[in-house]
Amino acid sequence: MAIVRHQRNRTGGLISNLTRAFTLIEILVVVVILGIAAAIVVPAIGSRSDLKATSAARMIMADLIYAQNRSISQQKWHWVRFDKANNKYDVVEQIAPSVVYIKHPVEASDFIVNIGTNGAKPIKDVTFDTVSFDGKAVLAFDELGTPYSYDVATATPTAMTTGKITLACGTLKLTITIEPFSGELRLN
Repeated sequence: MAIVRHQRNRTGGLISNLTRAFTLIEILVVVVILGIAAAIVVPAIGSRSDLKATSAARMIMADLIYAQNRSISQQKWHWVRFDKANNKYDVVEQIAPSVVYIKHPVEASDFIVNIGTNGAKPIKDVTFDTVSFDGKAVLAFDELGTPYSYDVATATPTAMTTGKITLACGTLKLTITIEPFSGELRLN
């Protein structure tokens, strides 16, 4: 909105000065629009379950890809063992007769990852809802990176037909699907 002020010059003529300013109505309209936007955005920010679950899912997917790539590059089997009850998983290069953990590439310690209450701060609220690789809790990758379900009781790998990990955070659930043969991962 523009405000026009008239002044007289030395000769008596009118001079117009144009001053720019906002009216009270314009300022109130902007404040109301910002209030409505905040009312929509703030509740979405307060519920971070989706971000926490997505963060945990991406971490698990990265670890699965790491185990698969390591199997291919070293030309030997690797296993990812999930412990749903304790909300943790580990990556090992030998499962029998004794377990041999691989070293975590970042932390340089045994590759054991905790989620839930024992996990890192961003994923403390995330837990395993279901873990199933053809009904088993151990996923194995052969020298070609092909995923297998592994039966701990019989110590036998079987070519995997269905593999899913479902994570829960509050009421939100996300499912990581492992494709048979290729080991491709999808997040649903």
